Amino acid sequence: MSKSDSYRHTLQPVKLVYSKPVAKGYSNQELNLTPKQLEKFNKNKKKKPSVISGEILQKSIHSYRLWFRFLKLALELEQQGTVLIMREESKWKGKVRQRVTQQVVVNHSKYEGWDLDEVLENTFDNWWETHRHLFVDEISKVLNSSDSISNDPNHLTIQIDTRRRLIDVIQDLRDLNEKEKIFNHKERDKFSINGRIRPLTIQNRYNALILILEHELSNEEILKHRNQYIRPTDSRNQGGYSIPIDKNGKEYNFGSIVNELVNGAKVSFGGKQILMSVCDGYFLKHPTKTYLE
Repeated sequence: MSKSDSYRHTLQPVKLVYSKPVAKGYSNQELNLTPKQLEKFNKNKKKKPSVISGEILQKSIHSYRLWFRFLKLALELEQQGTVLIMREESKWKGKVRQRVTQQVVVNHSKYEGWDLDEVLENTFDNWWETHRHLFVDEISKVLNSSDSISNDPNHLTIQIDTRRRLIDVIQDLRDLNEKEKIFNHKERDKFSINGRIRPLTIQNRYNALILILEHELSNEEILKHRNQYIRPTDSRNQGGYSIPIDKNGKEYNFGSIVNELVNGAKVSFGGKQILMSVCDGYFLKHPTKTYLE
């Protein structure tokens, strides 16, 4: 794909001001592991919430940072009335597949409490300081005499007889919840992340989408850029995408790699699909839409 061909990803060219690709830095080096070591590291990560200063995050903070970046991009493209070409017209097994387009429109009602007017020009770190409460839960704790009863509607004070068996206390809570509906997990589910998050994989899709939309680099330049915008995520990427060589010593097709990152594959969302999913209020995947129909 030449530089001029990159326009085919949108009906009209776009100019990005607030959304930029993420260059490789010390915080992104994933412990300086080799591609094979990195693949094993990702597979062995324990699937449990992160507990920081008494707060529980169901996913890593980098997952929410990626959500924020995709949302910022969506808002910027929405301002420009951008229409993405999700799939070009093509012939497949004798049948013609029609072109599929999607206009970038953010469902603002899905982001109640996010203060979307602050997202476009703000950094994630600044925004997170005043919005972290949307994503964190507090771990249970024992109140002592100096603790006052909280007025926070998300907190509930319950008296428990410590002489009772734990199994009986748990049953008490279940009975109480059935009667009073005291636990409101659906409120937390509103901003939950759907699907397994591999930060580098998602960041590669974000970076590829940004660079394609900016239409300044060819596929080869995107993959071989000195800033290493596309970084190794598994053993297929021998030495990283900067030198995409397969096990037979042949270069991977640059266009195929970028196309997979931007447009996705049968089993994974590409950058465009993640972007549209974010528009609808979901990260990583919309539970029912594929955006290709």
